[in-house]
Amino acid sequence: MADDPVNKPAIMIVEDDDDMAQLMRRILEQDGWAVHRAADGKEAKELIGRIAPPALVTLDIFLPDSTGVELILHVKDTPGWEQVPIIMVTAKPKDDDVNWAIKSGAKAYLLKPIKPDEYRDYVRRYARKPATG
Repeated sequence: MADDPVNKPAIMIVEDDDDMAQLMRRILEQDGWAVHRAADGKEAKELIGRIAPPALVTLDIFLPDSTGVELILHVKDTPGWEQVPIIMVTAKPKDDDVNWAIKSGAKAYLLKPIKPDEYRDYVRRYARKPATG
């Protein structure tokens, strides 16, 4: 069934700003994705332990209790999650953390505030295609 969230490919959002997370969720759900959201690093790590690896993770680089780089390394060290693409979302494109994020395994970064069409394009470009069959 197309509207059954269990059968939809998923994307995980790690974003502490509720308004930004809601915008991302709206865009993704309009495009047919199931969405899992964590508001901080602790929630993200708990979610990673509970859900199947998603097609993509979008990750705020600055979180109250964790850095984006720490979470990238956690994702990459979690069995089954090693190949999950990660897109960083940041307000500071020249920050050293962005460079470390890319070196640590992030595929790309987007600047805040995100533009819906650009966000959609990045998701389409980097999300892993769900397995069929």
